[in-house]
Amino acid sequence: MPAEDYRKAYALSLINKFPPLPKGRPFPRIPLEDVVAGLRERVNDPRKQNQGAASLCGPAAFFYCVLNYKPELYVQYVIDLFTTGKARIGSLKVEPSLPCRVYAPPASKIAAVDWIALASLRDSENTIMDYSSANDTVAGITRPGTLAGWFQHIGYQGVRDNTNYYFCKGKKEIEDCARDIRVWRDVCLLVNDNLLYPQKVKQKSTFCNHWIVLDDIPQLTGDQISVSVYSWGAAYKIPNIGSMATEDFSRNFYGYVSGKPNYS
Repeated sequence: MPAEDYRKAYALSLINKFPPLPKGRPFPRIPLEDVVAGLRERVNDPRKQNQGAASLCGPAAFFYCVLNYKPELYVQYVIDLFTTGKARIGSLKVEPSLPCRVYAPPASKIAAVDWIALASLRDSENTIMDYSSANDTVAGITRPGTLAGWFQHIGYQGVRDNTNYYFCKGKKEIEDCARDIRVWRDVCLLVNDNLLYPQKVKQKSTFCNHWIVLDDIPQLTGDQISVSVYSWGAAYKIPNIGSMATEDFSRNFYGYVSGKPNYS
């Protein structure tokens, strides 16, 4: 059995052996059946993970990589959170606050399993503000250094943070992303979400506001680019038809965080 299939089968076996819930459930307003169904769906297709209306693009980018890397880590992490209220993933300790745990996420905004996985990680990192509602914005922001740290905690090697909050990156950094993914590194792009809207894709942004994940090697031909990415529970092609000038892409590109998965 290929290693990828083995990891998926093992992750699914963990779901099938979901432990009994304690009397004082850490997430009392989230049904067990929703969590079990959501876990199975995401192990079988990592793109099903979706931050929805919540400002959780950093955790979503991170766990999309984890689901493709070692789905059993993701499954055990969610099971531990749901049954004990805390979890470890690699050397990363996650213990969300009570307001985060007692929130009932509206299905129209974010799936229950995604709230547990994504919001718990984001909330656990916050020292001042709880992340306790899908409507929170500022409390959900993930800084590049934080995202890079998460990858280091789960064993990624040679993690790079080549980002900037205020100045867009150019063709060199685009080529660096292509180089990294060619050598089997996971690459998360820091962008303005103009890139995901056909009517805005070439508009010049003044700030970064979103994390997306490269799904394939960017296609670079001269000064033209087309790229496939994961975001918001779906695959996106940028631009949606044909290619675009790297100069136009750079108007909304603020760099990347990348790292090499360690399969040992």
